[in-house]
Amino acid sequence: MTTPKRVRQLLMTGVCLLLFLFEEPLAAQQVPTGPSSTHIFPAGGRRGSIVDVRVGGECIPPETRFRIFGEGVSANAVLGDRATGNYAPSPRRKPSEQPVTHPTEWHSQIAISEDAQLGPAIWRLSCASGGTGGRPFIIGDLPEYIENEPNSLIDEAEAVSLPVTINGQIAGENDIDYFSFSANSGDVVTIDVVAGRLGSALDPVVELRDDLGQRVLAQQIRVGADPVLAFRAKRDGQHHLLISGVTYKGGPSYVYRVTISNKPFARAAIPAIGRTGATERVDFLTIDGSSAESRNGFAIVAADVLFPQNKGSFVPNNIEIANAVVLNAADEPSVREAAQNDQRESAMDVLWPATVHGQLESADDEDWYRISCSSPVALTIECLARPGESSAMPIVGLIDGNGGVVNLASAIQAVEGVSRIYWQSPGAGDWWIRVRDLQQGITGGPDFTYQLSVREAVPDFALRCKSDVVNILQGTKSEIEILVDAKSGFSSPVELHVDGLPEGVSLEGQQVAAGQTTAKLIFSAADNAKSGDVTIRVRGTADVGSGRLERVMRAGHLGRDADGVGVSDANVDHLQLTVVHKPVFRLFCNEAYQYAHRGTLYPYLMEVERLGGFDQPIELQVADRQIKDLDGIEIPEMTVAPEQSKFMLPLCLPETMHINVQAHSNVYAQGHVKFVDQHGQAQTMLVISTMRCMIRTLPTVVKLRTSVASLNAIPGSTVSCPLVLDRTPNFSGAMEVQLVDPPQGISALPVTIPENESTGTLLIEVDSAVALSEIGPLKIRAVGEMYASVRVISEATISINRSPSDALDEESQ
Repeated sequence: MTTPKRVRQLLMTGVCLLLFLFEEPLAAQQVPTGPSSTHIFPAGGRRGSIVDVRVGGECIPPETRFRIFGEGVSANAVLGDRATGNYAPSPRRKPSEQPVTHPTEWHSQIAISEDAQLGPAIWRLSCASGGTGGRPFIIGDLPEYIENEPNSLIDEAEAVSLPVTINGQIAGENDIDYFSFSANSGDVVTIDVVAGRLGSALDPVVELRDDLGQRVLAQQIRVGADPVLAFRAKRDGQHHLLISGVTYKGGPSYVYRVTISNKPFARAAIPAIGRTGATERVDFLTIDGSSAESRNGFAIVAADVLFPQNKGSFVPNNIEIANAVVLNAADEPSVREAAQNDQRESAMDVLWPATVHGQLESADDEDWYRISCSSPVALTIECLARPGESSAMPIVGLIDGNGGVVNLASAIQAVEGVSRIYWQSPGAGDWWIRVRDLQQGITGGPDFTYQLSVREAVPDFALRCKSDVVNILQGTKSEIEILVDAKSGFSSPVELHVDGLPEGVSLEGQQVAAGQTTAKLIFSAADNAKSGDVTIRVRGTADVGSGRLERVMRAGHLGRDADGVGVSDANVDHLQLTVVHKPVFRLFCNEAYQYAHRGTLYPYLMEVERLGGFDQPIELQVADRQIKDLDGIEIPEMTVAPEQSKFMLPLCLPETMHINVQAHSNVYAQGHVKFVDQHGQAQTMLVISTMRCMIRTLPTVVKLRTSVASLNAIPGSTVSCPLVLDRTPNFSGAMEVQLVDPPQGISALPVTIPENESTGTLLIEVDSAVALSEIGPLKIRAVGEMYASVRVISEATISINRSPSDALDEESQ
């Protein structure tokens, strides 16, 4: 008979079993599978040079295509071999449950001509698995320096000569970078750190010290998320620059460029717009270290600038500033804000069409302008505060004669920094425009610059896309969202056109209805469309009145910070379209928990499904993307032969895995292949397993150690290293012990510790030419067979020192 107590016990057991069964979602937790770019290092180069670079990405197979766009730059069509930098290891931490990624790096080379266009060239990657968004490679005209590790201590600071552009990486948690340079008393020194504007993962912190180790007080501004500093040297001597990150994180993608110059750094130009063909005085608002204690301590560098005959943007030459400032030539009048226009009664008259260049120079400043209309007219009022150049967040109000607000535009709704009012005046009269800052009453300053334009409304439009890449799988469809920025009462339908569309790819959704602000442009690829990448341009045409407008769509690349600020323009006028090849194989496994001991090489059954007649070898490795920290788990690279459909994937579970931190481990594998497609093209593809290897770890079964803390030796001798195996009842097998990657001049023959025995001796040969003081700890590894092809692995380290008696003998000689 079952008692009530027994019933309760059975119910509780059932509940616990259900909780165990449903501890994980039943569906696989897939990671993103498409390729992505993460960085390039160095992130730029000098005109007239050939630069060896490491290109970083995730899920990038060997021989991935490498594209770079820019005048005077070129590169090899495919990436070279796997690369790695001289990175300091990060400390082990408790594993997290957050997704993690492990970018890989690949060799390439970029050639820069003597007359290459200064500024960013855009690079991309593409393979049979898809294409990546564009990132910038910066072309400069200063000497370039590439950091060399170690330089994480001030005594290891790398000396550079000014002016210079430094390329560096905060490549690990322990990594910080020191550089030193010489400055004389009174010298202006500006330091422009570019990280966020590259799309880098680094949020940089900058510190300066003089030759006495004292911190140097510097003037500092932000260009987007990046710091720019300026100071004046108080004495002759060496100065030290420290670059680090806000967080403890680091990695290959934490790249930066630092330009150090003896010229002032220009925050903005007033006016930034001039009349075509005219010579106008331009005041460059700069920091030069003369007002390190003042937030508003900007110095003016004045120059007479000849504006080009044709409309458009340009960078003036021969200005004594450290950075390039973009100006614009226009065909309408451009004037400066009048003094004392901070009240309606003293408003500045604006004879439109015109552009006024203003500043909100204090926290309580606001600027007033008066416009007059002689008859009903449609006007467009725009206020531009350039991201990265201005700290302003303007609010523009149109005020009537009674003080009422007719219309309002705020920086919060701004498109690429432009706040816009479209207004139809009811008749003749005067109206006022008030410009104030969203932060009014809190902050203001000379760098709160804006450009206010008033002109008769002419309907117009612009097209924008948030991303500059389109990936479309053969036999499927892919879409992009296009944003239609209607200006000045524009309300016509827009016809979309795509230039450069490859054969086998067609379009849908080419008509944008009148008044529609977004549209979906759909790309369809035929089953037999040729896999590859092309550059396409999207154009929009619209009939307005008796005329026809045509505008090219602009798309954002990855070289920008969270606010959209990049090096120069963060947009391009093209997209990369990649026709993705259908998968030629699939990796999967039984997604059920298996149990394995830490400190073992555990075989996990995997399967491969070959598709479309694919019969080539598959190279397997641990996936670049994981849904959680692997706590040191690795997959030794292996090859799956063409005839294999099932195989054992070796999971290396280190004995150092944390205990009682993660309840289980989920491991994704990836495989890459080379093949020739139906069009005769050589292709490379990378595929991540659709399911994860699920492991619950058990305690270690054996631990290798040495019975002494260190060894004493002399060059040309043999030293005995006593070994001990701390066994558990779960393992009694024999183990082979050997040195792992010993330094040159150190060697040892493998030794076997027999079954059921726990001690042995490794004889280490020390070459007569070895400098023992330069030898680090030696790694010793023991390997044995447990059961069912499970290998047991344990490691120990021991330092080897010069024998004290030998050192004394040498001193006496």
